[in-house]
Amino acid sequence: MRIIFAVSLLAATMWAQDQAPAPASPPPPQQDQQQAAPAQQQVAPAPSSESAPPAPTQAPAIARTNLSETFNGPTLSEIYCAGFITNQTVKASGTVLAGNESPEQANYTDHEYIYLSGGDVQEGREYLLLRHTHDPNEYESFPGQVGELKKLGEMYQDLGRAKVLYIRNKTAVAQIESSCNPVMPGDIAVPFQERPRPEFKQTQFERFAAPNGKMTGHIVMGKDLDTEIGMRRVVYLNVGESQGVKPGDYFRITREYTAVSKNPAESLPFHAPASDPTQKDSSKFDFRKQSGELPRRSLGELMVISTSPTTSAALTTSMLEDVHLGDGIEMIDATPIVTAAPAAVAPPEPPTISCSVSRSTIQVGETSNITCNGVPEEGHTLTYSYQTSAGQLTPRENRATLTGTAPGPVTVTATAVDDRNLSAQTTMNLDVQAAPVAPSAAAAPTPSLLNELIFKPNSAYVDNRAKAVLDDDALRM
Repeated sequence: MRIIFAVSLLAATMWAQDQAPAPASPPPPQQDQQQAAPAQQQVAPAPSSESAPPAPTQAPAIARTNLSETFNGPTLSEIYCAGFITNQTVKASGTVLAGNESPEQANYTDHEYIYLSGGDVQEGREYLLLRHTHDPNEYESFPGQVGELKKLGEMYQDLGRAKVLYIRNKTAVAQIESSCNPVMPGDIAVPFQERPRPEFKQTQFERFAAPNGKMTGHIVMGKDLDTEIGMRRVVYLNVGESQGVKPGDYFRITREYTAVSKNPAESLPFHAPASDPTQKDSSKFDFRKQSGELPRRSLGELMVISTSPTTSAALTTSMLEDVHLGDGIEMIDATPIVTAAPAAVAPPEPPTISCSVSRSTIQVGETSNITCNGVPEEGHTLTYSYQTSAGQLTPRENRATLTGTAPGPVTVTATAVDDRNLSAQTTMNLDVQAAPVAPSAAAAPTPSLLNELIFKPNSAYVDNRAKAVLDDDALRM
């Protein structure tokens, strides 16, 4: 009985699944060519059923060289995912309400769909997705950090970039084209603007550099609320446009021993004895009181990638040890990196071609085979074509067959063209002769006398002489 009931229940379940409508799924997204790249460098989102059919794809251009140019600077992800601190008002064009998988899903990333509300959202435009953020712990990595951050402005985290595809019932449907961090309801959208992308420069690093008298400041916060900073990480400085800072400026990261002595955690080693029991004369140097007598250390360097009136976002470019919040900065000179001039690229070599004929002289109706051998530059391919001044030509790849149709000289031209449209030609001369004329069947043969025999009267006897003559006639015929 239980077996029959279980089979019936399974059949009912399968029938219900067959009757239920299939859930709608978004169109398959296309991959971006570059993550977080500017708008004009992005691939358009996959077309939906309501949009016009896509334009026919064009064949890629043939590369004439395998050399490529790379950008010597921050990546697009480092530029458009850096975040910033500003004291200016950030006006949101829209606010994230939900996504196409809400309420089951709250975080949205690459190529997923989100819904925006706001009167300034326009169909077809691209928007930067931001999060107005703060440190909920308000832990001070250095004395006065929380108060200084409040004076500098508000902190915003870059989440990515999205394009509005439709507006339905005052709600915009947008697709995330590139993602730095997951987008959640409550995050805001602002019109996309290109950001400067400075190139790396050359500096002279000094491990124990003396103060140079240029602009100084310190690191107030790290991206994603980091407190210890490593290589190629973004930090925020307490100097900005008001102090003349601009993208591409370089700063040296410094640390004074006096700052170490004021840190409750880092100053603990100062309390440990710096001597060995075997030493008869131990050091009398007091780190806590005399740390100001020690030289300033250089920890690394950083480059400014964006600025606001009060702060700057900078990328660490070289590191000797981990950087801490509160470490000092000092502007330094930087010069463009001198790169060797690229070697002259040799002009492309055209192909070569040579051909041979099986018979240089033929009669009308006969054929001659032409065989060509083309040699392209390495890495390229050839196609062949033929032309003739007379006769009938049948080409096939690097071979052709000429059939003579009329007597006279014939010139055949063979051309080899590579995939860069570079070509080579050669010619062959042939002679077509008239076919021999066959003898006429209407003309009668002319008889001729071979031998003569005389028989005796009233006798048909053939003597030996007659036999010899008849044998000779048989052989001659």
